[in-house]
Order: sequence, then C-alpha cells, then structure tokens
Amino acid sequence: MLIPKDPEDEELIKAIRQNDTEAFKRLYYKYYEMLARFALYRLHSTQTAADLVQDIFLKLWVRRSKLNPDKSIKAYLYKSLNNSVINYSKLHSSHTTSIENISDNKIQRAETDPAIKLDIRNAVNQLPEKLKTVFILSRFEGYRYSEIAVICNVSIKAIEKRMSKAFDILRKTLSE
Repeated sequence: MLIPKDPEDEELIKAIRQNDTEAFKRLYYKYYEMLARFALYRLHSTQTAADLVQDIFLKLWVRRSKLNPDKSIKAYLYKSLNNSVINYSKLHSSHTTSIENISDNKIQRAETDPAIKLDIRNAVNQLPEKLKTVFILSRFEGYRYSEIAVICNVSIKAIEKRMSKAFDILRKTLSE
C-alpha cells in the first residue's frame, strides 16, 4: 500500500531535521492517536500500544538527521510501528507465556494446595524423556538454552523445538 506524501509533513520533517521541537510536537500530535489505535488493535493492550508508539517517536527524534523529507513520514511511522509490534509479539508470544501463566497460577496455589503441586509434578513427569530433561534444566534449574544445548549435545534450535513441544503438552495437560 502506497501512502501519499503530505506536503505539511515535508515541512515538518525539514524543521525536525533542524532540531525544531515544536515541529516534532506537531508531528507527534498529528499521528499519535492513529498509531496508538493501530497498535491497540494488534496488541489488545492500551499501555503496550502507548509504549511502542512512544518508542517509535523517540527513535524518530534520535535519528532525525537521517529523515528524508521527500518520503512519506506516515508510511515510515506505520512501518516502524508494525515492526515493533511484530518484535514485541515474538518476545511475548502466547506460545510461551500461556504455559507460564498457567503454571505460575498453579505454582502459587501449589504452596497451599499439595494436589496442585502433584498435578504439576505429574505433568512434567509425563513428558517424553528428552522434553522433560530440557524443560527441567530450563525452568527448574535455570539454565539458558545455549547451556542446555551443550549439556544435551544438540543445537540451540533443537532445544527451542523441544521446549516448544514441552509447552504444548504441558499447556494441554495443566488446562484440563
């Protein structure tokens, strides 16, 4: 999708390149709401959306001398925000957090409820041996993936795949 260049934006960018903070504020107020709505739609978190938009504008100010007034700043902002949303989603994907949330809730209750503690122990013990080893080393022993790869004599990618499979199995088992 080609976003047309706004003549007013061109003047704002030229001024921003000259360290004009008022021009930067005008650009910020012009696009903040649209960008925040875009991020909110994708992330479903007002605070996270606001944080990512703030980061985009901070990076814009830091790199102001490299801005090209002949290119659409709106396209640049949306593309930057989209990349930030993707990176944030990868780092905080439900693939890894959902099992952690389930297990965190159960672990907190496990301190007072031995039945839940037993459920967690049984779920981990039911994992296939390779998955169980990797999961225990990572979650209970605190090893990093690179260290586990050396211990198991496999690649880091293999460890990531094993952890992913372990999470899938545990998520199903613990949510029952």
